Amino acid sequence: MSAPLHGMRVLDLSQQLPGPYATLLLAALGAEVTKIEPPAGDAARHLDPEMFENANAGKTSVVLDLKTDEDRRRLHELVRGHDVFVEGFRPGVAARLGCDAETLHAIRPRLVYCSISGAGQTGPLARHPTHDISLQAMAGVLTDGGDVTRIGVPWVDLATGSSAALAITAAWHAGEGCHLDLSMLDAAVAWARVKPSALEPGPEPTYGTLRTADGGRVVIALLEDAMWARLCVALGWTDWATEPGLAAYGDRRRRGAEIRDRLERDVARLTVAEVVALAEKHDLPLGPADATADPAAREQIGLRFPADGGPSCLPLPAALLRPLAPAPPRR
Repeated sequence: MSAPLHGMRVLDLSQQLPGPYATLLLAALGAEVTKIEPPAGDAARHLDPEMFENANAGKTSVVLDLKTDEDRRRLHELVRGHDVFVEGFRPGVAARLGCDAETLHAIRPRLVYCSISGAGQTGPLARHPTHDISLQAMAGVLTDGGDVTRIGVPWVDLATGSSAALAITAAWHAGEGCHLDLSMLDAAVAWARVKPSALEPGPEPTYGTLRTADGGRVVIALLEDAMWARLCVALGWTDWATEPGLAAYGDRRRRGAEIRDRLERDVARLTVAEVVALAEKHDLPLGPADATADPAAREQIGLRFPADGGPSCLPLPAALLRPLAPAPPRR
């Protein structure tokens, strides 16, 4: 893949995941990213070292203490030679540290200044501390009653970073200075509204995980009407196969609990291997819930994300092969 962002120079003061993921995408597309860390380092270095390494691969790290006049001057000098500035502070903090948009635009008017925050720069929650799951709650995606006891894939963080990278790229190509106000709340609400039916109560009839007779789990992702017909054949549901009231997805959604109950009972009589065999025979989106060891899945992932950093659908693999340069020692 060519480097479409070759020539873009980025200063990244953000920590944890949304901002660093945004600049990881920029770096993977050819931008030169310098990560500015406080003397204690990015909090993710200690909270989640593996995530830190992955999200900051391919960047150069510099330590600055912006509570000192000397290091604020050093930052201002760096800004003169950079095109993009990313910060992830709560509103008001950047101004106290002398790196707010107004101050830096006075130094470099064409700077693309991107603020990434929990809820935006203004409003009653602007200064409120928040994390990924907090924004999921505001977007209404935790209303199904299930308890969450661990950090899974932080999709709000990653959605925010992806949106920020896209906005930064567009602004950089426009060639004019600007202040981008990106928030995690934006991403959470926007993504939740793409599929509002996902927020409706009750189970999806044929979507999710199911228990099998041998104590395993399988995952089903079946929405299309034609696949519903094939599922009925596979499980011997002759009564439902020809029922007009279940032929359309919307009708099945209204009878979700009934369908789900029958599906769980029938799958519970089969082993994982038997479910996989049915899926192969009837061309159904059914398979092991943990497919990480599946040879076909591993081969497919290897094709999409070559270990040697070769051409890929996303530029991340090559970037991840380049480790973050260690932060220099403090003077």
